[in-house]
Amino acid sequence: MTATTLAKAWHEPAPVRDGLARLAPLDAELWASRLLADRRRAARHQSAELAAITAAVESRSRRRDAVALVLTGSTARGARSAVSDLDYHVIGARPSIEGLPAEIDLYCDEPEELVAKLERGDDFAHWTVRHGCVLFDAGVLFEAAAQAADRDLWPDPERKLRQARQTLDFAERLLASGDHAAALEQVRGALSLTARWWLLAHDVFPLARAELPAQLRDLHQPALARALEEAIHEGPDRYSLAASLEAARSLTG
Repeated sequence: MTATTLAKAWHEPAPVRDGLARLAPLDAELWASRLLADRRRAARHQSAELAAITAAVESRSRRRDAVALVLTGSTARGARSAVSDLDYHVIGARPSIEGLPAEIDLYCDEPEELVAKLERGDDFAHWTVRHGCVLFDAGVLFEAAAQAADRDLWPDPERKLRQARQTLDFAERLLASGDHAAALEQVRGALSLTARWWLLAHDVFPLARAELPAQLRDLHQPALARALEEAIHEGPDRYSLAASLEAARSLTG
């Protein structure tokens, strides 16, 4: 199918609980429209260097007979920052990424595990289905998205809260150790997890990390939003990091 023969147009779901359900009922034509739209989105959001890496990952995934490949994270959203990696979700066998010149995070699941993760409330699996750029799909993602919409599947906020608390504990220990660079990275992660928990608990789907502050402000959490912005874009000192952790602790308990 081409863009001119498709009667239905895919629109990325709104980042809210019923975002998928608001779309027209998923069928083969609407999914074909998504594949076209996601290809264009991936091309628009990548530099030539990043696009070449993605092409290599796709080629290697196909050679391993993977059934789907999705570009995820900040690159898929067009919201890269200086601390962004290049993230992919492969459904099927893991391809080699040896020799590829970038910080790559490659997540792999078998088809049945993807569905199980959606049912367990794994937010990364939900992110893939909702907001990833699907580069190819033999049907497993189509079925997963249809199930998520039909059954109102949603990431588990309590799971994300547990992760946030654990990461906050570790960030506090690193900050006390005096290793500023490691502490900054860990605080950034802890604040991101805290933000994602807060949003999920309020039926808002978290987008890329650089987009989280705006989402937090929409939910009247300016202190956490500012703390996360500083951790992403600036070089806060240890006192600012400590204040950021305190702000997160005031929410997570």
